[in-house]
Amino acid sequence: MVNFDEGLIMRIGFIGLGNVGGKLASNLFNNNFDLTVFDKDNEVLNQFKNKGTKVASSIEQLVSNNDILITCLPSPEACNEVIESSKGIAAYIKENQIWMEMSTTDEDQLKNMLYL
Repeated sequence: MVNFDEGLIMRIGFIGLGNVGGKLASNLFNNNFDLTVFDKDNEVLNQFKNKGTKVASSIEQLVSNNDILITCLPSPEACNEVIESSKGIAAYIKENQIWMEMSTTDEDQLKNMLYL
């Protein structure tokens, strides 16, 4: 595990393992970050699991067990589903968590996220 400060290991949760997200998450895993992933595509999740990556069974589990959250989703619609739905990130994120939003989205979606 990457440990920048003795005794401190940041746990990273990554949602969205498509064309871009899959490569980013793989790089984090290959560089020994404490990584847990989630995607709605079970085939993709199994590929990561087979490499040894931790896999969350839900967004709630991923958010609850990580310090840093990264979303890398393909569209504003996917962002709405993963972020704003009743079982999305906004329902579970805590004040002290870091969230990095890297999705393909638009200005309106980003403005909406400011108020979550």
